[in-house]
Amino acid sequence: MTSLRALLLAGIAAATLLQPVAVPVLAQEKVASVAAGRIITEREIAKRMAELVQQRNGGKPVEISFHGSGNEIEVPATSPAVLQVESFSYDSRSGRFYAAVSAPGASSMKVSGRAQSVEAIPVLKNRVAPGETISRNDIEWMQVPAGRYSSGYIDQINDLVGQTPRRTLQIGMPIRVSDISKPEAVSKNNLITMIAQAPGMMITTTGRALEGGSVGDVIQVMNLQSKKIIQATITGPNQVQVVTAPRVIAAAN
Repeated sequence: MTSLRALLLAGIAAATLLQPVAVPVLAQEKVASVAAGRIITEREIAKRMAELVQQRNGGKPVEISFHGSGNEIEVPATSPAVLQVESFSYDSRSGRFYAAVSAPGASSMKVSGRAQSVEAIPVLKNRVAPGETISRNDIEWMQVPAGRYSSGYIDQINDLVGQTPRRTLQIGMPIRVSDISKPEAVSKNNLITMIAQAPGMMITTTGRALEGGSVGDVIQVMNLQSKKIIQATITGPNQVQVVTAPRVIAAAN
C-alpha cells in the first residue's frame, strides 16, 4: 500500500508541473522594446543623401550607392524615428560623399558612398511585336546613369511613338535606334492606289509596288495600264502620291 508520504510528494510534483513558467521581467521588457522600435532603413538614408547632393549640384537627379552594408539605424521604441544629419561633405568631381547620421536615442553612424547623376530615357512597358505600332501607352520612363545610353540609343519619346520594333524587344530595357523602324505601309509587289493631283484635277489608278516602304518613303511603282515605271511617295497603307505630273497616269487611261 502506498504510504501517505508518497502520495503527498506525488501531488506536490504534479502541481509544480502544471504551474506556468515565469518569464523574467527584464526579458519581457526587452522583447517589447524591440517589437515597438523602428528601423531607419538604408533606402531612407539614401534618399536623404540624394537630397543633400541635389542641393549642391543644381537639382540634377542622382542615384546613391553606399560603401559597405549595414547602413541602417535602430531607433528605440521610446524615441521618434527621425533621421538627423550631423555632418555632410560632397565632392562634385568624384561624386563621393561622407556623412554622420543619427536618430534620437540612437548612436551616431558614419556613412559614405558615391552619387551618380542619372537621366530618364523612354523604354517599353508593354510587349510590342515587330510590325505593331508603338504608342505612348506602351512607354514608360526609366532612370539610368547619365550619359551611359546617349550615343545610338533612343532618348526622346517622340522618336519612339509611331515606330515598330525590328525584332522582339525586352520590356524595361534601353532601346537602340537600330532596334526600331517606321511601320511598313506598302509591301513589295502589293497592288496600290496611285493618286496624281493638279489644280482642279485628281486622277487615280491602280499600280503595283516594285519596292516596299513606310509613309513618306519614295518608291518605284508600275502603272498597270501603261506598264510605265514611275516614282511615288507613300501616303498611307497601299496608297501613293505620284511624284511626276498627272498626265503620266492620265495618258494610260
